[in-house]
Amino acid sequence: MRVLITGASGAIGSNLAKAFIERGDQVISIEHDEHPIDSASALGVKKDITWARGDIVNETFVKRVISDYEIDLVYHLAALPIVRTGAKSIRPVYEVNLMGTLSILEALKEQTLSGTDIPLVYIATDKVYGPTEWGRPYKESDPLLANSPYECSKACADMTVRMYNSMGFIKYAVTVRPSNQFGPGDMNSRVIPNTIRRVLQGKSPILYRGITYVREFTYFDDTCRAFMALGDQIRDPRISGEAFNLGSGETADQEGVVNEILNHFPDIRPEWREPEPYTRKEIPYQALDHSKLTERTSWRAMVPFEMGIADTIVWWKKHPELWRIINTTNVAGSPNKVA
Repeated sequence: MRVLITGASGAIGSNLAKAFIERGDQVISIEHDEHPIDSASALGVKKDITWARGDIVNETFVKRVISDYEIDLVYHLAALPIVRTGAKSIRPVYEVNLMGTLSILEALKEQTLSGTDIPLVYIATDKVYGPTEWGRPYKESDPLLANSPYECSKACADMTVRMYNSMGFIKYAVTVRPSNQFGPGDMNSRVIPNTIRRVLQGKSPILYRGITYVREFTYFDDTCRAFMALGDQIRDPRISGEAFNLGSGETADQEGVVNEILNHFPDIRPEWREPEPYTRKEIPYQALDHSKLTERTSWRAMVPFEMGIADTIVWWKKHPELWRIINTTNVAGSPNKVA
């Protein structure tokens, strides 16, 4: 099978590409910029992916990629993902996260009109639900109340994907709303990889006073199994056209995450600071009810949080060529994730 995975150089996309390659499928991706360090290189799968160089916002280019490579299935993960970056530069976030998705959808609509139905698994985010006062895990039936640039751009794309399916423009589509993801190969500045890199460099991780954001964390291997299960079953009417939450059921705040990591580094203590302005603008509590996903695909998370942290630390210890050169001077890391 020929699978197009947009965002295959990113943390989740590269892990998903690795899973498909190990299964024997051919993976194609789109690369806009070539970075000296990316997740696909770190995981050793860069050379096994076929790369089309271009801009996902360019609809003509995306149509050519899907047609020329005779794609059988699309996983759309490419996005500008970091919340605080979106707050600084809004237009690029919308152009990539929404208009890039529209390029994919228009390309698939063209295939549908020509008699070829190519399924789409769109990776949204739990951020689309926005801040709430419910104090309970989100359900797929809850309204999308996103109210900041990154979240809104992803909510718009989420709704647009489902609209294309309901209108019959594309026959098979599913939207996935994952929790925070973590595991090997994450080059971004998020709380888990950044904390691990800092302590390996002999630095104290940074915690902010008064910040108690609660997040749900799911290990990459579990995430990829869920994505693949949905792709394999996407022609089932109980799957196609639906939105699915994806989470492990395990939550922690930033201090809890850092302390779990420091269990493996008993000689290091965190450094406490006053919060920077952007940290006050993120959603305070996020957890997901993923019972729908389990009921319809039999998927469930297999890797406990503690085990995932331990495995991620082991991976980073094996790659000093990476953790020694990545800048970690800023913060412990955003609690948010990338698609």
